[in-house]
Amino acid sequence: MSTAVAPTKQRKVGVRSVAALLVFIIAVLVTPVALIGHWGHRTVIDTTRYLETVGPLAANADVQESVSTAVTNAITSQIDTQELVGGLLGNIVKNPAIEEKLSAPIAAGINGLIGQAVSTFVASDAFQQIWITLNTGIQKSLLLILEGKDGGPVSLQGNDVVLDVSSLIGAVQQNLVDRGVSVAANIPIPTIDKQIVLFNSPALAQIRTIYSLTSPLLAWFPLLLAALFALAVWLARRKGRMVLAAGIALIVMTFATKFGLDYAQGIFTDQLQGTIFAPASQAFWDTFFKYLILGIQSMIVLGIIIAIAGWLGSRVGAAGKARRWLAGGLEQLGSDLPSTGIARSMAAHSDLWRTIAAAIGVLILTTGDVLSTWHVIWTVLLTAGLFAGIQLLIGSTMETVEVEVEEIVVVVD
Repeated sequence: MSTAVAPTKQRKVGVRSVAALLVFIIAVLVTPVALIGHWGHRTVIDTTRYLETVGPLAANADVQESVSTAVTNAITSQIDTQELVGGLLGNIVKNPAIEEKLSAPIAAGINGLIGQAVSTFVASDAFQQIWITLNTGIQKSLLLILEGKDGGPVSLQGNDVVLDVSSLIGAVQQNLVDRGVSVAANIPIPTIDKQIVLFNSPALAQIRTIYSLTSPLLAWFPLLLAALFALAVWLARRKGRMVLAAGIALIVMTFATKFGLDYAQGIFTDQLQGTIFAPASQAFWDTFFKYLILGIQSMIVLGIIIAIAGWLGSRVGAAGKARRWLAGGLEQLGSDLPSTGIARSMAAHSDLWRTIAAAIGVLILTTGDVLSTWHVIWTVLLTAGLFAGIQLLIGSTMETVEVEVEEIVVVVD
């Protein structure tokens, strides 16, 4: 005798659930773009912020050493100092053996004096002004390259992004002349010594395409990312679980961005390995990407906080107990407050007021100047304070509601 098997009930997947999943996937994919786009808009495109970022590099010892070496080599390589000294000594010392012994150390001394003069100039305030002027041109040139144009001290030669330091070498030559090294005025520096390959980028065409498509949105990427995750939460059937997933996704994609940045740093340092700019490569990278690194750290913290909030809003038993404990405690504290019309409005439309509080937090977070860990923490504390204030005001209406219920009971009796 066979027993009848009850048919299993299959839950249908609704249109909203599918839409929530699609929006969530788009938000996840946009996360690295939003991080890098926000940094690019604040650091590369904004001239003032760009100069504030790279300006301090002029005072960095490794950068000064690299620049001094590059400029000194560019100048002294065009002077056969020993031959010049030999010619002068030949008019004074008639003994060829003595002339040969003296010319080498004197030539080395002259080259040393030129190097010392260059190093002194690079460490001066005048060099820092030239550095700012040079980097102003660099920033404009980088934007032109991204737009597919040429101009300024940075140019594209094949896949190489090349910096022309003619103005810098010219300033150093003039400084040497002012210090009495008159021969420096007539030193012709060939083009190859005036150019520095910043990096090689075979994918520059793709970078230009991405920039052309995303440049109008760069300033709004953080807000767009927040809107996508918010839409996914609104469409989801289980909102707490979706918030938890959003927090985890932020953490995972931010770490993926960090790994990509580390990989790019490895390529950058390898290209400069063995060159005179190797000592300055780490200082340049840390300074240029400072705000992106801060943003990555902040997004990890934000992801953890959002994941905790999602867990608290989920249907997990422990989360429900914690949620009721927090809400009950705040309502109990609020019961001692006088009930007002605003409080009764909040109690009647609590979800709307919580949405407004969350929107305020998102606006503060996404429109801030720099996305830092402290900015995230203070914004979260402010938002949590708004939520707590709403719950306190709701609690102030609880006693009124109980009194109204008791009055209804008395009338019925």
